[in-house]
Amino acid sequence: MRIDLTRRAPRALFFLVVLLLGTILAAYAGKAWLVEHWSASSRPELWLRAASLEPGDAATWRRLALNENLWLDTGGVRQAVRYLERAAQIDPHSGELWTEVAAAREREGDPAGAREAYERAQIDYPISAEVAWRYGSFLLYQGNFSAGYAEIKRALVVDPSLTASAVSECWQANPNSTPILNDVLPAAADDYSTARDFFLARNLLDPALAVWNRQLHLSLPVKMPEAIPLVDALIDSDRLGEAQRTWAQALQAANWQRAEGRGPSLVFNGGFERAIANGGFDWREISASGASYAVDGQIAHSGSHSLRIELGGTANLDFRNVFQFVPVGPRTRYQFSAFLRTSGVSTDQGVRFELFDPRHPSEVSILTPNVTGTNPWSPVRAEFTTGQDTDLLEIALRRVPSWKFDNKIRGTIWIDDVALAPAAFGPNGGPR
Repeated sequence: MRIDLTRRAPRALFFLVVLLLGTILAAYAGKAWLVEHWSASSRPELWLRAASLEPGDAATWRRLALNENLWLDTGGVRQAVRYLERAAQIDPHSGELWTEVAAAREREGDPAGAREAYERAQIDYPISAEVAWRYGSFLLYQGNFSAGYAEIKRALVVDPSLTASAVSECWQANPNSTPILNDVLPAAADDYSTARDFFLARNLLDPALAVWNRQLHLSLPVKMPEAIPLVDALIDSDRLGEAQRTWAQALQAANWQRAEGRGPSLVFNGGFERAIANGGFDWREISASGASYAVDGQIAHSGSHSLRIELGGTANLDFRNVFQFVPVGPRTRYQFSAFLRTSGVSTDQGVRFELFDPRHPSEVSILTPNVTGTNPWSPVRAEFTTGQDTDLLEIALRRVPSWKFDNKIRGTIWIDDVALAPAAFGPNGGPR
């Protein structure tokens, strides 16, 4: 359509329309600028002006609600709830907004309103781990454990990284491991391992054992490094029978290769023919300055491996850093045997074995003869009787600090064929 602007009336009308449109656009631009300017301010009263100019902006109402000054008294909390409800009405399909409404209503002292908001959030975002988590936490602290556990489990299925927090939340609400096992943890090995670590970190051994036993019952995979902390905690707490049982279960469940024993020897992996678990009732290697450890596949007294310890000559070591716990019986005669090989071991204080009762040191404390310099494979033996309270021995490679000026030990030590057996048997496992 063509407008004839050569005539006065059409021309005046055209310019009037252009002026009107320009005015409208300028008004919208000015309004937008004011809203943006006020919203960017640090002053909440300007945010409220922005919301009044642009009442359909959910983000501004949410920002007003989250102003921390509103949460200092009951009236402010009530106003924050109104702002959040306004935002949720503008954006009714935001699960995040509805969970914030729920939390605010709970803070206001309106549990029924909070539950209604959580349920609305789940309708709008049914697969949200956060919504399920927050709703579950709310239900737990309302005392509705069964529904709370179900929501927490829904959250874990979506986001397994919440497992540690979930166990903590459930335990604080109700310190009972049974519903955690029955109603919260998904049947996944990682979730059970995380739950067990949670209890062990708080020295709650009975719940940790309950988690372990349920994991075995469900035939969930077990990795030896994950089982070791439980066995160690039981040993440290003097629950030796449970520690031995758990150790045997871990060996079987993790399909951990057992070393072939030397007759009736009680030492686990005494020939170092299998990987070292570094805990439980296997050997432990604790780092020490100037010392390194390795299973040696080239040099062995018997079989194909030994344990090699390299000492770098950087420290006057007080060394008891390669050791093993061995369950024994009280008032029993035992024979210890091992083989040592050394190369260039310096200082007057070389290496030896120490056998002692870590809980009753006065009942058993044995040091074998000191070995220095360079020596071929040589036997080390000791015979002793355990005390009336002895049920656990520690067998350690030992180096006592030297008092001499040249006291920084260097050299290489190999150990192999470490054995401990009742003295009724000879060093090779046969009857004496």
